[in-house]
Amino acid sequence: MDKLKTREKIIVVIAALGVLYAGYVYFIEPAIKKAKIKDSKQEISTPVSIVKNDLIKDADAPMGKYVIARAETDWKKNPFVDRNSSSYKEWASIQRAAAAGSSGVAGKIIYSGYVDAGRKKIAIIDGFEYQAGDQLEMEGYILKQVTPSQVLILNKNTGIEVDIPISE
Repeated sequence: MDKLKTREKIIVVIAALGVLYAGYVYFIEPAIKKAKIKDSKQEISTPVSIVKNDLIKDADAPMGKYVIARAETDWKKNPFVDRNSSSYKEWASIQRAAAAGSSGVAGKIIYSGYVDAGRKKIAIIDGFEYQAGDQLEMEGYILKQVTPSQVLILNKNTGIEVDIPISE
């Protein structure tokens, strides 16, 4: 090594360090990961069994029975329903038929949601989002005003304004 220049010595040292690091990555690190995985399986199984046993004990308690009964009942309004699906359209038509006791446009339109995003107030009507001034999917109707509890809809043909309350 006496004949090597300083620059060459540095290159040899860096190459040796690279070989040592590659040996660590390929041989030592996988063994460490396997040991950690085995330990974590043992750590997880104990808390899971404790929670499981507690849930079984609490199932007979009045609150546990109530929670289980509520979990098993059907939802009246599912927040996860796909509004573009045929099942949602069937549900909306059933809701419209139920509201048919109301007169005119109120029986045809369902105001189901409200979003206040600063200056924007958005109403969800028949599964679509509208702002004040937008024309509804139904021809001849314009959304005039949006509030959290109701919307004001204008019939362009007759000039009649109808308040429709939110249906929750």
